Amino acid sequence: MFDKAPDNRTDASETTRTFRRPPEDERIALRCNRKELQLLDTFVSSGEFVSRSELMRAALRAFLRTRTESAVLTPPTPAPTGLIEAPVRLRQDEVETFREYGVLVSNDQPLSDVLGQLVRRGALELKVSELVASARSTVRQAAEERAQIKALETSGRDLERQGVVGR
Repeated sequence: MFDKAPDNRTDASETTRTFRRPPEDERIALRCNRKELQLLDTFVSSGEFVSRSELMRAALRAFLRTRTESAVLTPPTPAPTGLIEAPVRLRQDEVETFREYGVLVSNDQPLSDVLGQLVRRGALELKVSELVASARSTVRQAAEERAQIKALETSGRDLERQGVVGR
């Protein structure tokens, strides 16, 4: 009889449907078992996070970031123009040497790019195997120096603890 009669219902479910928070203020509830809550509390008690909520927000952001990064396809890098693919026959040991050169010297470049650069630069005359051996030696030397520095730091701390040397 009345088309626009006021609706005076106070049905709780009706009011929750009509009142919606803005999307940036939405809340979600998580149901966790006792073991999961205890694990959350260990993170919170370590001081890394202020509350369970902060921990869960950080975990959710990390999860979403990881998922979106894995879902986003990186566009293929366009091949340089003016280049012609040339099949090359190499022995297995040569291929491994050039691959290792690509990793150690040329910042993880693929084999085809490494070979192209070496041919263009004339680096084949420099004996690539010698360059790889030199790069290996440099990497080993850096590792040894890091180990020596760590040993010196430990020795220094021991001397400080014994009172021989002070800061």
